[in-house]
Amino acid sequence: MKAEELRAVVEELERGARCLDGERTVAQELKRRSEEALEKAEARPEEFAPLIERLDYLLMVLTEKAKENVCTNTKCPHYGKKCRMR
Repeated sequence: MKAEELRAVVEELERGARCLDGERTVAQELKRRSEEALEKAEARPEEFAPLIERLDYLLMVLTEKAKENVCTNTKCPHYGKKCRMR
């Protein structure tokens, strides 16, 4: 993959991540695509060094948005279900 192609993919993923508003399934798909792009970029780090940092940050944000919003507190009455306390 060429640098211009990967840069275009990263910009597309960043635009998609900005538009997320509680869309967990979309976040999961963007996360999967970000992981693929990061693998390709890390295969040639000397060429894609600036994009690797952007992809790392994007992956961190998407991981948080793709996370299922269920309670993990075993003492909470909502344990394992959606919880307003989270």
